[in-house]
Amino acid sequence: MPRPLQPRLLFTALVLAGAGGWWWATWRRPIVVAVGMALPLVAGAATDPSDRNTAIQYLAEQPDSRIALLTMHNHPDPTRAPGTIAALKRRGVRFFVTTQSSSQAVPSLGQFSGGDALAINVSAVSNKLSGRDDFLLRVVPDLVQEQQAIARDLNRRPGGRLLVLQDTGNLAYTEPAWAVFNAAINRAGRWQLVRRQLDVASFDPSRDQPLVEGPFDGLYVLAGSFLPTIGNLSQLFHQLHPRAPIVLTPWARSPQITQNAGKANARITVVSPYPARRHSDVIDRHFQRFERRFGYTPYAMTIGTRQALELLDQAFASGATTPAQVKRYLLEKPVHQTSLGPVRFDRHGDVQADFEAFAATADQRR
Repeated sequence: MPRPLQPRLLFTALVLAGAGGWWWATWRRPIVVAVGMALPLVAGAATDPSDRNTAIQYLAEQPDSRIALLTMHNHPDPTRAPGTIAALKRRGVRFFVTTQSSSQAVPSLGQFSGGDALAINVSAVSNKLSGRDDFLLRVVPDLVQEQQAIARDLNRRPGGRLLVLQDTGNLAYTEPAWAVFNAAINRAGRWQLVRRQLDVASFDPSRDQPLVEGPFDGLYVLAGSFLPTIGNLSQLFHQLHPRAPIVLTPWARSPQITQNAGKANARITVVSPYPARRHSDVIDRHFQRFERRFGYTPYAMTIGTRQALELLDQAFASGATTPAQVKRYLLEKPVHQTSLGPVRFDRHGDVQADFEAFAATADQRR
């Protein structure tokens, strides 16, 4: 029969047991992560919940995750973006997966400069965000890498007169992107560029048809934000130039755009840092699981949203619980593996990635 513990030993054992229980409860305490969801750019349009639904899907598949989900709404007015983040920080939120566009992310930089909050952005590629020692990390390459990849794809083609339709609704992205693209295209000398500008969100074919008229051998739509009207203007161009190729940015990779493009899809190429679903089993399975749960196909940005959540969870599992600790964890390792592919951060929290050019039809369901 075991001897009973002496009172002092019993007290010590109880203290150690209590401390261990407190440590375990603290270590497993949920950590709030705000995930962005964009409000419509056009009055009366439906809100797309794809990023929030991606987070719901991820947490359902990872029951041991420490992430407690909170939705952050991105107002289309860029001047309101910093205030939205500041309000959540006042509520104690320290971690964000932001889906802000460049026009929203650039003014919000100050919210992630002091170390009291950390964000992983999945959608802002402005080079004004690049090379900064702050607490805003990105899982998407900046526009310099992106536009050079698009120019490389076009420079493999015969050339001619290329119409570039530049979106004025997100100039924080499209203006520097145009400068990089223009320089990269002109180095090869295959294309004569004709730039025309419009607010893509308010595209009206009856009013804007003159923009796509003329003797053109190709179209590059310099626009993003997954605007369905990108498909409409691609279709209009295709009707006038049925043999001409159409090239879209990574931010036009969505089923709504291809649906609106109609027969133009036969001529559309998308350039993206993520493989087409018909070229990648893991990407295809990601979309299939989403489709079974929510009944629709999300836009491609949800790939980055899933990766960002996995990266935060990996950091939390390592014991990192403050923005400084999470940043250190993510930047000390050059490559992190996620279920949807590797993420390669540089010392500033920017990523390097390979781009793939593929037909719009390659992103449809198998």
